[in-house]
Amino acid sequence: MLDRNHIARTGPMLFLKILSLMFALQLTFSVSAQTMADRCTGQDTPVERLLLQQATADSIIIKWRGEADSVCVGTRLELLHIDSTAVAEGNHKVARIEGLEADTKYYYSIGSGPTGKANHYFHTAPAPNSLPEDGNIRLWLLGDSGTAGEIDDEGVSEHPGEALMVKEGFYRFLRQQENYETADLVLLLGDNAYPSGTDQQWQHSFFNIYPEEIQTTTIVPTIGNHEMGMGPFDACPFSELLGGIPGCDAGPVVIPIGGASMASDPMSYDSNGGGPDGTGMPYLDIFTLPSRGEAGGVPSGTEQYYSIDYGIVHIVSLDSQLSVQDPDQLDAMAQWLQDDLIENSLAWTVVIFHHPPYSKGHNHDSDLEDREIWMREKINPIIDEYGVDVVYGGHAHSYERSWYLNGHYGNSESFDSTQHAELDASGNPAYGQAGAPYQQVSPSTDRDNRTVYTVNGSSGGIGGDQELPCEAAIYVGCTMPDWLEHPAHRDFQPLHPDFLPHGIERQGSVVLDANETQLISRFVDLNGEVLDYFVIQR
Repeated sequence: MLDRNHIARTGPMLFLKILSLMFALQLTFSVSAQTMADRCTGQDTPVERLLLQQATADSIIIKWRGEADSVCVGTRLELLHIDSTAVAEGNHKVARIEGLEADTKYYYSIGSGPTGKANHYFHTAPAPNSLPEDGNIRLWLLGDSGTAGEIDDEGVSEHPGEALMVKEGFYRFLRQQENYETADLVLLLGDNAYPSGTDQQWQHSFFNIYPEEIQTTTIVPTIGNHEMGMGPFDACPFSELLGGIPGCDAGPVVIPIGGASMASDPMSYDSNGGGPDGTGMPYLDIFTLPSRGEAGGVPSGTEQYYSIDYGIVHIVSLDSQLSVQDPDQLDAMAQWLQDDLIENSLAWTVVIFHHPPYSKGHNHDSDLEDREIWMREKINPIIDEYGVDVVYGGHAHSYERSWYLNGHYGNSESFDSTQHAELDASGNPAYGQAGAPYQQVSPSTDRDNRTVYTVNGSSGGIGGDQELPCEAAIYVGCTMPDWLEHPAHRDFQPLHPDFLPHGIERQGSVVLDANETQLISRFVDLNGEVLDYFVIQR
């Protein structure tokens, strides 16, 4: 035990030590602050391809191309102070900013500029299992939007301005709302760079079309067939339609075309039909995706499929292009999906993948194409079992939206609404609209085991009545007799010429809103008009 004399003797020494420690801490803080200030007082360096990835409640990834090797971030436009050094990742620079506050707006500059730009900002995600301050999470979904990259032999765009018109339709919709609320996340449903997903085509179709959106809003993508480059395609079935193809009388005439790859290895990516480039998919270079569970969810071990948490919404991106081609890879993805959904406890679950399990689009039929069949047979039962609310795909360049489904894994002829769809009081398939929304826990099963499947593939171009009718054994590049007549999809009254029995042949995108009590999905056309919607009540 210490006596008073000991305390009296050691007190001055202890006081001096405390003063010394305080001075050292102050010096350390001052040096750190000065170092930080020095590193954030340079010039804002011009860069290309600013892109946001993996927004969480306390971190975000900023990606770009250019000479700059650092980024400064702050909550005030005129004073940035959080510095981060970038690392090279493929052909891009990547900076992961950590230690941020949830549901907060930050400005940033590239190249250690002292002040941000008004159009360089991002919002962190709300705290886990929470809503942002405005009480709503808004997702903007774009399917098959990459048509700007399709150029004819004379260098002229085959779809001039079409993706831009879809974007303008989204902003027209926003301007019509009581509160102008932009998207918290942008979800890409695949085929976002035609025709073969090259780096240059991504520039034309994505970076040049959405520059403001991608430098302010986190992008969540999935892989489409055109992301995988060229693949072999037998042209002979189209010989008669094309006026004859030399050599078909002797056997198949195989030509490389964009989107026809059936490979399961991303390193087999072929940009021009000359064989694998050896560099892999540009998609996997452009995006930095959370394979290790960095943004929530169970680690997948691959960037080809992954999940994220954003407030009260759990989002899963599956790979219906490569992984489905190999039985072992498909089994691994299915097992991961099951594990991920079991661990998920958030209010709403959204799944995206490119190839829709139910579709009668003008050039894609889910009864005939293997990837759609494999996803329906292998993945849909897991979706039914573990409480997925909505599934979005693209591929077919039209809009289709299913009834509230459970248990349908066969072709279109096997669909029975009395068995597979939620019914209304009259015994007809329910639309899930005003006054009678779908219930997350189905009254007919007393379980959360029903899902709405949407085909949102017209964010760049459409196809249908301008295509040739399909003939025997041909169903690609033409219009089938039962075009947009899949019975698993809701029906439409012929209010307009582009309203077909079970789908809409018009360009547009989907706006998905999630709050504490409801999930609302809207299909918005070029004029900002809502052509279809449904509501799921929690």
